[in-house]
Amino acid sequence: PASVTSRSRLGERRMADVGSSSSAAPGGLSAKQQKLFELRMRMNEGRKMNHQEVAAEKRRSADPAGEAKRQKELSEQKKEKRKAEKEEMEEEEEEDDRNAHVTLEQANGIEKKKAKKEKNKAACGWDIFNQDSLHKAHKKRLAGMKVDVEAYKAQKAEQGDDVYRDANSLAFGQAGFQPSQEKVESMVTELLDKQEKRNKFSRRRGENEDDGVDYINDRNKHFNKKIERAFGEYTKVIKSNLERGTAL
Repeated sequence: PASVTSRSRLGERRMADVGSSSSAAPGGLSAKQQKLFELRMRMNEGRKMNHQEVAAEKRRSADPAGEAKRQKELSEQKKEKRKAEKEEMEEEEEEDDRNAHVTLEQANGIEKKKAKKEKNKAACGWDIFNQDSLHKAHKKRLAGMKVDVEAYKAQKAEQGDDVYRDANSLAFGQAGFQPSQEKVESMVTELLDKQEKRNKFSRRRGENEDDGVDYINDRNKHFNKKIERAFGEYTKVIKSNLERGTAL
């Protein structure tokens, strides 16, 4: 039943796409005028399809290999599109089935988790350098630091005007705000944790066990990759002969 439902939904969507692509009939037409309008639209559609087929036949006669490749690509694109539509339909059905057995409290919890995940989503590409990403990273680091507002206000009242002193102040360079030992230890712990995470983080690409080892170190490995990109197409036969031991 689920597959039948998905196929019916897929058919309805395709029919809707076809209906939306055709021009809508103007209003105020009689039944005969409406029928004539539909016949004209069908004639136009047939003329368009005939023109496309003639152009395709011309391409096939001029470049058979290229046209065969193009038709294969179009077929693969259509297949991928149908596959994506089918997967989308199946996901919608699965989501409908899940939502049918979810309570209001569970739904709210799921939405909160999604919002939190979207909020803390890691940046990628050039987005890691913009100001918004830097601000998010700063807030993320401050999430584990507790601010004592009362102690801050007390120290601010104690220092008076020296809180906003400038370079001309006589108290410049003297001992001003002194954080507590607990705050210093908290800052040191946060810095050590960040350094540990940075040391664990690595962008090293995984090794493919199926690839042959033709290098002696990382530098030689990258050099061989560059050589392969530049001359691999022309030395494929020689390389295979050397690997088989049949080279002349």
